[in-house]
Amino acid sequence: MPNQIEIHACVFGGRFIVSFEPRSIAWPSLEFRTHAEALSCANARHKAHGWPVIDKTGGERG
Repeated sequence: MPNQIEIHACVFGGRFIVSFEPRSIAWPSLEFRTHAEALSCANARHKAHGWPVIDKTGGERG
């Protein structure tokens, strides 16, 4: 079971990745076009499961 949610900037294409750590087949990473979409997803999972959200984008927005 994941114990935290991470938001990363994707190296290619300016997208954002939401991953669940530790990684698991049951909880695949999700890709979003904007930081706002990724953050919205991460916050919804946080509300549902209580896992902390770690934004590793360095304040990057798209």
